[in-house]
Amino acid sequence: MVRFRQRSIPFLTQSLADDWDMLFFMQHYGVPTRLLDWTENPFMGLYFAVMSSSLTGKFKAGQPALSFRTDAAVWMLDPIEWNRHALKHQGFDRGILTPSDETLQSYRPKTRFPDMNVQPVALYGAYNSSRIVAQRGAFTIFGQSLMGMENAYVKEKFPKDCLTKIVLKRDVLPAMRAAILNHGITESVVFPDLDGLAKEIKRGFEFEF
Repeated sequence: MVRFRQRSIPFLTQSLADDWDMLFFMQHYGVPTRLLDWTENPFMGLYFAVMSSSLTGKFKAGQPALSFRTDAAVWMLDPIEWNRHALKHQGFDRGILTPSDETLQSYRPKTRFPDMNVQPVALYGAYNSSRIVAQRGAFTIFGQSLMGMENAYVKEKFPKDCLTKIVLKRDVLPAMRAAILNHGITESVVFPDLDGLAKEIKRGFEFEF
């Protein structure tokens, strides 16, 4: 974080209020953080599940026929039930956290590892980029535990169905992909910037293979 703060100054077009702002901003640009991205918009979840799946190009009569190497998956989280269980030792009975919440004291950026809470918790982040706004972004932030949430869900006996995996079989992915794009959930909508526009044009002119 210190290195990013030092070296990002010439490139920033907005001020970052505090270390939380910096953490969300770093996540946006792909720097490894303790954050995991989620979305409140199910269409965005489907977009990322399908569009990030490994695609195989097969050409027939000059036209590409899409096929996928593997199944895809969408994960659904009940953030309120998850947080109440993860923080039950504190008697927590509220819902989704925000960076200003004192309950997040032990998750704050630069917190010493021994002082961190153990389980990840769900929070809203700073909407400090157009991508977070477009994607209806939300987050979980991890503490001491290096265990994936799907494993913690079982081992720590989280409430039933507060974390759910929906598998999308690979044979339905081409039709699902077409439906998502036809409903206007396209690259320039998900990534409202020049990178998103370039990706959309690239796909539109069949430069995906």
